[in-house]
Amino acid sequence: MAARKVLVIDDSATIHKVIDHTLKRLGYEVIFVRDGAAGIAKAKELKPDLVLLDFMMPGMNGYQVCKELGQSDEFEDIPIVLMSAKGEMIGEKLVKTMGIVDFITKPFSPDALSALTQHTIDKYNSEKPSESDKSEPLMKVGQRTPEDKPSEADLSDPNGQPAIRGNLGMIPAGEVFQLLKFQAHTGILHMARGEAHLEVFMREGTIAYARARNVDEEFLLGRFLIEVEAISSRDLEVFLESRRGSNKLLGEQLVKLGHLTPEQLATAIEKQTEAMIYEVLRWGEGEFAFYVSEKLPAEAREAGLSIPIDLILMEGFRRVDEWGLIEKEIHDFDRVLSPTRDNTGVMKHIELKPEEERILTLVDGRRTVKDIIRASRRSSFDVCMLLYRLLSSRIIRKRSSQDATGR
Repeated sequence: MAARKVLVIDDSATIHKVIDHTLKRLGYEVIFVRDGAAGIAKAKELKPDLVLLDFMMPGMNGYQVCKELGQSDEFEDIPIVLMSAKGEMIGEKLVKTMGIVDFITKPFSPDALSALTQHTIDKYNSEKPSESDKSEPLMKVGQRTPEDKPSEADLSDPNGQPAIRGNLGMIPAGEVFQLLKFQAHTGILHMARGEAHLEVFMREGTIAYARARNVDEEFLLGRFLIEVEAISSRDLEVFLESRRGSNKLLGEQLVKLGHLTPEQLATAIEKQTEAMIYEVLRWGEGEFAFYVSEKLPAEAREAGLSIPIDLILMEGFRRVDEWGLIEKEIHDFDRVLSPTRDNTGVMKHIELKPEEERILTLVDGRRTVKDIIRASRRSSFDVCMLLYRLLSSRIIRKRSSQDATGR
């Protein structure tokens, strides 16, 4: 009988050596590729008996490989085992949702790898499956098992058992959104970090709406109404004072009173939803849980949004990269900023953009970065990017402790 073929998709040379040494001694033919795209091509060429797949790789990740293989019936009977240094945090629910038959945590022992490989191939790749094997067919990649299908209680109650859950320190928010997009899920994604909580309502793999609690005031709806010029800052302050203590939704109340149109409200809600998700993409810690549910709340249905996740992630990751540059220069939001002394008069001739001029008026030697963000009624990202430019141009400076004490 020809040797069983094991396809290994992993970019680690060390993992390649461990697997090669372990499995070749047992008579398996081991084929290695270093990225997801090459792995898919090799799987189509060889039709392996088992795929050992790395969870996190450059380019295509484990989710994307599973999605691609799952689109072809010819891979229905090829088992995939996930390899990850974060295996314990992934959990069975996430594994089943991805269509993975099992997972193994790196670093693994040769004995553990041998046992898992032999068990999986014997169970799913025997030339003549036994009756017991036929009664328990392999789940197709991306397909739910009957026991994994949510009950009616789960569908109607988002506080029931989640379809997937995990730790954002182990599985980043971007990876979670990609999985939900690939599986075209409808339901509620709950993410929490400390006291901050965010709920993202998904409809068939797109974002329908988001709401949060215990987050910075820059994520409140009022700022976005001002940003889209639906209402002035002064008029909003007057209205908020008049409705103090009211539990009615701000946007809904403003529309009913004729202060803004439904279209203006929808635009502001879309910007608010996007901003919340951009922020959560930066979270390096926290928890997440996704609840499958066709019954989204009225707010999500009425918002009428269908934001593609790819667009959100593209802009979100751009912002994450730029935050990295910003935080090297502005790492303390309690730092006071001051205009630079222009003894030569050169800076008077520097041409600034209107938004830079507006932020510059708020830099007075007394306000902290946090104060400037609050006074600007703009996002912390936008304000910090402008402050970064002004600092880089040396138009403003960080006030020293000696300045603060008057020495």
